[in-house]
Amino acid sequence: MSAFAMAIVVLMFFLFGILLGAKVGDELSKTCVTAKDYWKQNAKVLGGGVLVSAIVLGFGLTALTAFPIGFMGGALTGLKLGFGESVGPWKFHDKKLGVNKEHLARAGSKQAEETRRRRVAGEPEPELMSVADDDTKKGSDTQS
Repeated sequence: MSAFAMAIVVLMFFLFGILLGAKVGDELSKTCVTAKDYWKQNAKVLGGGVLVSAIVLGFGLTALTAFPIGFMGGALTGLKLGFGESVGPWKFHDKKLGVNKEHLARAGSKQAEETRRRRVAGEPEPELMSVADDDTKKGSDTQS
């Protein structure tokens, strides 16, 4: 196989790993209630990814090693975005670059933790604002 074809195969493994990892990371983030849970999931993703990479490399399948590396990157990103809060080095990153402002606002908020706790328990999330119709407006909407 030519070097160019091998590079394309490696790139495809890498991109497929990122896409699959992002989906898995998003699903894992739904089980996280606290920042401690979030970091445990990060450790599981990294530990599993390093183990799978070592096994694949041990069999001499160097092109296939791109898949677990991409999977780790995608899963960590999916975890961060699904968790919805800036924690650890992400907080520094988000502050300095001015990105994910809603994640920064929720960082450390008890309301955010309560929302995640209810999501994991399968309960409805707490209402943040009322969306009920105002009866006084109904009377003013008359037909012409």
